[in-house]
Amino acid sequence: MPKTLRRLKADRDVMRLQHLLSSHGYFKDRIPSDGIFEDITHENVVLFQLQHVDQNGNPLDADGVVGAKTWWALQNPSGEAQRNHLEPVIPEGLTGKRRQLLEVIYEEHGKPVFEVPDGSNRSPDIDDYWGPTGVIGLPWCCAFVSWALHEVLGSYPIGGKHHLGVQNMWRNARQLGMEASHPKPGDVFIQIKSGGKGHTGFVVGVSADGQSIYTGEGNCGNRLKIGKRKLSSINHFVDCLQDGQTTEFSRSAFNVKAVDAQGTR
Repeated sequence: MPKTLRRLKADRDVMRLQHLLSSHGYFKDRIPSDGIFEDITHENVVLFQLQHVDQNGNPLDADGVVGAKTWWALQNPSGEAQRNHLEPVIPEGLTGKRRQLLEVIYEEHGKPVFEVPDGSNRSPDIDDYWGPTGVIGLPWCCAFVSWALHEVLGSYPIGGKHHLGVQNMWRNARQLGMEASHPKPGDVFIQIKSGGKGHTGFVVGVSADGQSIYTGEGNCGNRLKIGKRKLSSINHFVDCLQDGQTTEFSRSAFNVKAVDAQGTR
């Protein structure tokens, strides 16, 4: 088992780490120094951790430290290893627009949508998520959020833009007074780390104890995924629909689907 790695420690395993990250589609903006765990590598490790789960299906801690769980995810970045087989649920007590939004998310999830090839940030469906921007082949979690909102509303609610990056989308939403204090299905979740790297997706449910959210998020394990994240791991929530949705909606666990012997991608 490779040793635990931290920032600014030159090591052969850092070269292995950088090679794995690069093969999974990271480092597209800047190429790091081989074998040096500097800021560029650290930022891309954090982004990888935001977008992947460990061998138990739990989101990785996005701390930039490459320990056993992150090594496992680097070696198992997609396919069955990154699935948790959660059964999509539409909670009771939602407005019509929120139900419609969850239906769109679940329809895309059911196709299923995944990168072809792994690490490319591309497929016919993923390319569509960029809408009129003319951009393809970049990390696409934010593009999926903009696309889904436009599918339901017929417009782009966050400043009239089809957003490309999490940080700018969050800034615009905050300026428009869209920040939500409590997550509701149909809200957008925001995760931002140092260096501006971030991740985003939709809240599709809230656990009964209120400590976790269920999510519909693109660019997670190289696919469109239904997942579960601790509430404490989320920086902000955005209510783009502004439809008066209350916190009086049903909360329950999402069940795990039965999987046949062969499984599915």
